Amino acid sequence: MDWKHKHFYQERTYAAPPDLVLEAARDFMSGSLGWKIADSPEGFTAEGYSFAHQATANLRVQPAAGGTKVSLDLSVSRAGATGFMLFDVGGYYNLQIRKWLDGIQWAIHQKLTSSQVGPTHLGHPPLPVANKGAARLFNGCLAFIAVMFALYCLITAISAVVGLASGNLFLFGRGGTLVMHGLAARLTSALILLFGVYLVWKMTPKRKR
Repeated sequence: MDWKHKHFYQERTYAAPPDLVLEAARDFMSGSLGWKIADSPEGFTAEGYSFAHQATANLRVQPAAGGTKVSLDLSVSRAGATGFMLFDVGGYYNLQIRKWLDGIQWAIHQKLTSSQVGPTHLGHPPLPVANKGAARLFNGCLAFIAVMFALYCLITAISAVVGLASGNLFLFGRGGTLVMHGLAARLTSALILLFGVYLVWKMTPKRKR
């Protein structure tokens, strides 16, 4: 399991030549998201932020039967301003990828239409209109979950430090409070602290030499 990034993948085939699909995808990703675009051998990469988490999208374009296949691999940093992401709550990022693929289809259609009727100003491709009230509620729930999880981790870490020092460990959970004493408490506390150090080490970016 990758503790630093969470990965998402989707693909779609478009009934258009690869050059046109790549151009439409690049215009859409840069125009609608404002992400930094860099060309790659098979397509391009886009870097930016999504829901306060740093993200990198690798888009590859390949010829396919009946058109062009677009593969989009999204890597999202688990650690962000809204907390640590263990899983994609509500399928947020999968939904975002589907919106991007829909937007690429829209951009392709606009380019094909423009080539038939003459040059026109296309503007930025519109994304589906989101329900702002539902979005705020969803974001608020995510923030609340993140804060509660961080608070629980902090309390558990403090309990582990106290348990290691005193030999009395108190672990709080939904089923009640688990109390341990003596050697078992110290061993359990040490394991909890070691696991926490391991998670922090795995999430910390390593400097390239």
